Amino acid sequence: MQITTLNLRNFRNYARLDLTLRAGATLFYGPNAAGKTSILEAVALLALSRSPRTHSDRELIFWLADHTPETPATARVTGMIARHHGPTRLDVIIQQRGDTNIPGSTGGAATKILRVDQQPIRASDLLGFLRVVFFAPTDLDLLTGAPSERRRWLDAMLSQLDAHYLRMLNQYTKVMTQRNALLRQWRERGRTPRNASAELSFWDEQLAQSGAYITCTRAAAINELILFAQPIYTKISDNSTSFLIYYMPNIEISSFEEKEVYTQLLHAYHASHSDDIARMQTSIGPHRDDIHVRDGAMDLGTFGSRGQQRSGVMALKLAEVEFMTIRTGERPVLLLDDVLSELDLQRRNHLLEAIVVPNQQTLLTATGIEDFDTLFLRDAQLMRVDNAHVFDLST
Repeated sequence: MQITTLNLRNFRNYARLDLTLRAGATLFYGPNAAGKTSILEAVALLALSRSPRTHSDRELIFWLADHTPETPATARVTGMIARHHGPTRLDVIIQQRGDTNIPGSTGGAATKILRVDQQPIRASDLLGFLRVVFFAPTDLDLLTGAPSERRRWLDAMLSQLDAHYLRMLNQYTKVMTQRNALLRQWRERGRTPRNASAELSFWDEQLAQSGAYITCTRAAAINELILFAQPIYTKISDNSTSFLIYYMPNIEISSFEEKEVYTQLLHAYHASHSDDIARMQTSIGPHRDDIHVRDGAMDLGTFGSRGQQRSGVMALKLAEVEFMTIRTGERPVLLLDDVLSELDLQRRNHLLEAIVVPNQQTLLTATGIEDFDTLFLRDAQLMRVDNAHVFDLST
């Protein structure tokens, strides 16, 4: 799997950009704020229907794009994807809403339209046409941040691979939102109905059904990921200690069989009624689970050095590439945003070795070419980026 052409119109700081991309590694290099990361962001947008950098679609529209009530400012990202099943065209169109456009402002709402081969499609159905693994220096949060960061990473990966998983995840979130709204409603009214437990039980059963699938799928994925991550971590860190990943449900799970997890979740939801009513929210379930990453007995997120944490995140991301490849038979596009600047020489060399593999398309950004050896530069497609202009030096 690879992206062969990328076309941007009024996206971020690009009024217009047309790129032809080839297999293997492509290095975008240039000064900070030149527009390198925006290219990787556009590719991720095509794959995920959302940006990995912002929750506001309006921010993606070029701030100088013409805007009137009759012709609103519009950003477009188009990519041609080469897949086993043949070429596929993906479009993401973001149109500003509202009657005014203040230069320099990123406020206001936007409408997003997704298309596959020029046919409209829902966001949930877009996933899988282009699969990506995105790796940035801020991904240290994967180890050092809140449990929600680790759940988000795992959910994003699984959603690209399993449409049913995404449906179950959306269903779980919807039901939990409705259950929490009911709990808040009781508090606002100042009284809890006599049949509160019976009312909550209706939502408990739906949560347990989707929650059991989510829990079991996540746990199985972690068990597979560790098989790839362990040797990668050992090589990158030059450390023979065990690299361990544990999926940690926030209730005791005796067996990750879906029927058993359903029963245990249902019992736990029932047992939490009093606490949930007091807190006005659902206090247990897969939305509160965590993932623990260890170097031997040491928790990497809490006690690891910066170098160990970087090695851990690199191992997880590269393991994600292998996991997706085994599941689909196609290697995802690897997006590396200025990650070499955060690495010492040993880790830098190991990372470059890991990405130069057959059928692996990798798009990298860097401020310069000094961190890359001559062999890598000889084989890579080199793109110099300067003030939202891209110059292909390989042609």
